[in-house]
Amino acid sequence: MATTASSPLSTPQRLLAAAERIVVQEGVHALTVRGIADAAGVNSALVRYHFGDVDGLLRDLALRNAARIADARTGMLDALERERKAAFPAVVDALVVPLFASAAMTPGFRAIVVLDEMFSRAAGSIHEQIWSLFAEGVDRVTRMLSACQPEVDAVALAWRIRFVTAAALDIPPRDDDRSPQGERRSAYGDDGDGERLERFRCFARDALNLSR
Repeated sequence: MATTASSPLSTPQRLLAAAERIVVQEGVHALTVRGIADAAGVNSALVRYHFGDVDGLLRDLALRNAARIADARTGMLDALERERKAAFPAVVDALVVPLFASAAMTPGFRAIVVLDEMFSRAAGSIHEQIWSLFAEGVDRVTRMLSACQPEVDAVALAWRIRFVTAAALDIPPRDDDRSPQGERRSAYGDDGDGERLERFRCFARDALNLSR
């Protein structure tokens, strides 16, 4: 979330941004009322005032990040549905590209990584709310992929979509996951975000092409 001197973050936004940084850099179990407040530079009483408790703040943060992915996918699918027939690579992109959307409060992080970290603590009701945001988009992608490959088995396609979605996760930049020079170690080499997305697109197209 970009800010300027003329548009400072509100207190709730500062708390959400602080919590998001802690979730990605230290893990969701490092979240405490005092830790979030200290990172945001505000009184700890304001966490309870605005969100009730840490779980309330997590719910808000989870839904904001889920909406980032869901809204990006909806926009891509709406554009595809205006075409007479969506091409297979474009439909795969509608599944994959939103998974690389930036986090709600911190553009340097990915929304899906924040969500994955939060699932270890979040209550089942939050899981259901997040899925309700994703369900329609995933169903639309599934129908479009089936239309591109009418002979494929629907169950096999559903499992491959699930596999591709799970594979889009990445290791968060933990403070203890850095080299002595301060650079992040990665199994993916030195590729930047753009290169990673392009490689993942190729992987997803291969994984979802059942008509070969």
